[in-house]
Amino acid sequence: MRTPILISTLFGSLLLATSQAYAHCDSADGPVATAAMSALKSGNVNVVLPYVPEAAEAEIGAAFNQSRAVRAGGGDAKDLAERFFLETVVRLHRAGEGAPYTGLKPAGMDFGPAIPAAEQAIANADLSKVKALLDNEVKHGLDARFGHVLHTRDAPDEPQTRAEVAGARERVDAEFGFIAYVEGLRQAAQGALDHRE
Repeated sequence: MRTPILISTLFGSLLLATSQAYAHCDSADGPVATAAMSALKSGNVNVVLPYVPEAAEAEIGAAFNQSRAVRAGGGDAKDLAERFFLETVVRLHRAGEGAPYTGLKPAGMDFGPAIPAAEQAIANADLSKVKALLDNEVKHGLDARFGHVLHTRDAPDEPQTRAEVAGARERVDAEFGFIAYVEGLRQAAQGALDHRE
C-alpha cells in the first residue's frame, strides 16, 4: 500500500522541481528566445541552432529566412515575424526536450532564486552562491518535513477507532512526504548532466 503512494508522491515532486527550469526555456527573455532574437538581429542562424535538435535545423532555417524577409517590412510585420520565429524556436526546443509547447511565456517572470543563481554561476565561473542557496533550501526542506514527521509521531500505526484515522493519515502523509523529499534530492543529486534527460 505504501509503495504506490510513495512512488506517485516522488514522481510529483520531481515533476514540480523541473517545471520551473523548463518554464525558463519558454520565456520571452529566456536563453532560447534571447538566442533567437540575436540570430535575427545578426543575420546568423547558427546562433540559435545549439538550442534545438539537429533534426529541427531545416525547419529553423526556413522560419529564419521567412522571418528575416517579413521583418524587413518594419512595424507590425517586424513584430509578427520576430514573434513567429521566437515561438518556432522555443516550440522546437521543447520538442527536443520531449516536452509539450504551451506557448511563449512573458518576459520578466519570477522563477525564484535558483535559476538566476545558476546563470550567475555559469557567467562568473563561481559555484559558491549556488552551493549556499541549495544548502539552505535543503536544510530548510529537511527540517520542515522531519519536524512534521516528529509532530505526527504519536498517531497510531494501526488506528483502532474511526477517530484515530485522521491522525494516522496525517502521520502517513508526513512520513511519505519526508521519504519522497529525501529520495527526490538523492535522484536530483545523481541526475543527468543534460537537461533533456
